[in-house]
Amino acid sequence: FVIGNFNQLDSLSLFQPANSITSALANEFAEAASGLHQAALIYLGLVLFFITFVVLTLSKLLLSQLRKGEGAKS
Repeated sequence: FVIGNFNQLDSLSLFQPANSITSALANEFAEAASGLHQAALIYLGLVLFFITFVVLTLSKLLLSQLRKGEGAKS
């Protein structure tokens, strides 16, 4: 997953260099002035937390369903 760590938004193409949420947080949070920029970075952190939470919850549900299916076959 090399996406380039590029901050310019000229187009909405998926194949252009971009910036991931984690790299934006790591690169910009220390220098962010209080106000809108810092609030936007905190919001990005919450979005990242929500995405992580949903992916982990779905994976645990999938694993529990697979375990139930294995128990029924035995």
